[in-house]
Amino acid sequence: MEEPRIIYSLNAFPLINNRWQMGNKLKETVYMTALSILYSHLWYKDIELYADETAYNFLYMLPCRITKMDKEHNKELWMKSKIHAIEKQTKPFVHLDTDVFIKKKINFNFDSIILERKECGYEAHYKKQIDFFNQYTQNLPYWHPDLGLSYSCGILGFNDLTLRDKFINAYYDLEKIYTTNRKEFEPLKQQGFEPCIVIEQYNLASVLDYNNITPTLLLKGKNITEQSKYASEISYSHLFGIKKYKKDITEEIEYRLFKIFPYWYAQIKIELEKHQIIPKEETSSPTMLAS
Repeated sequence: MEEPRIIYSLNAFPLINNRWQMGNKLKETVYMTALSILYSHLWYKDIELYADETAYNFLYMLPCRITKMDKEHNKELWMKSKIHAIEKQTKPFVHLDTDVFIKKKINFNFDSIILERKECGYEAHYKKQIDFFNQYTQNLPYWHPDLGLSYSCGILGFNDLTLRDKFINAYYDLEKIYTTNRKEFEPLKQQGFEPCIVIEQYNLASVLDYNNITPTLLLKGKNITEQSKYASEISYSHLFGIKKYKKDITEEIEYRLFKIFPYWYAQIKIELEKHQIIPKEETSSPTMLAS
């Protein structure tokens, strides 16, 4: 099987606009994205980043193709840039989130679709939201009112572009339902629920179930402990959620970028200074953390 192309997507708008209720996380995400891409560049030839103009300003020099995309002014649907990148593809591909790090080559062998892993926490994170969407999805033949599972899309790859098209159409169906009924969703939002995991991940699981397709999963295991163990074995890590913005993690990411890819780190830093994201006097090397 021919090696699929690797794609990334980054829209800076949610980062600048307090997407995680943690302030502006542009600098941290720029370093994280650069480290992810540069690790992948060690193993794969065909890599492309789809970036809005803000992200492009800091990452244009990376050794991969970089395509400018329009900015999405929506911090709730923060994965929309991924959808845009995915629908542009004309041959098999694997999309990596910008907080995914591949430290040893992984051969992405799969039939129609590959996903990161089976999601844990269906009852806690999905069920209430699915019940909300069930009110509006009677006309969607593929929608399952209570599938009982979902998948993480930290890695999302398609060999079957017809299946990709079905997913894209389903995404837009559910996005429209959400935007039309956003006000009614507000009480769930105030409880900390994020609609994107249903609009993207659960929706995709429903499409796969409807089409009788069993996805290839990168990380084997029935729970997070088993999945994490397997991830360590293949030198794969994914810093999902707000964990990636903890101070020790962001410092470790910056240090690794500085230590392993010093040339690219220096180039990115010049741009961050030029655009006044970091002050020019911040010239000391990043601190090494205990591993």
